[in-house]
Amino acid sequence: MLPARRAWIRFLGAKVAGDVTFSTLPYVRVFPGSTLTFGTGVIVHSDPRHNPIIGRRLCSITTLAPGARITLGTNVGVSGVCLAAAAFIDVGEGTIVGADAMILDNDFHTLGEGWTWANDCGSTARGITIGRGCFIGTRAIILKGVTIGDGAIVAAGAVVTKDVPAASLASGNPAILHPLSGKWLRGL
Repeated sequence: MLPARRAWIRFLGAKVAGDVTFSTLPYVRVFPGSTLTFGTGVIVHSDPRHNPIIGRRLCSITTLAPGARITLGTNVGVSGVCLAAAAFIDVGEGTIVGADAMILDNDFHTLGEGWTWANDCGSTARGITIGRGCFIGTRAIILKGVTIGDGAIVAAGAVVTKDVPAASLASGNPAILHPLSGKWLRGL
């Protein structure tokens, strides 16, 4: 991968392992006093030539408040995703996050005076933990405070508002849980 892309992401304030792949530059913002870490072997696709489902969306990976953290573990793969953290989003080793998925640890806005809205993502933030070897399907939405266990699958289009145990499938809106068996349990 072009060293210039990794260097640019580092310049923006992220920690980037030497073998991270960016198919094209994602949108990255590291809020002062926060951390964004791309682990060894991470692949970030923002180009439909590498994943035809992406369409026109660049990956958007942003921390929103001091002390916020986003960590993409070893060999994580993301395509055209939106990750936004005011507390934390930790994605475990070998997890794949499909195109147009959104992982949001906050509500972004709170009700203000009268008919107004305030930009106060920090007051509503609750961290998200995604385990090792998970698969998050295209256009899935994972909301604040959720923990997804190792080897779990979140189906395409699912809206996850509650924890997903290891070796489970979450599907639907709102997501409901189904146990997995057989080959999905290897290594768990």
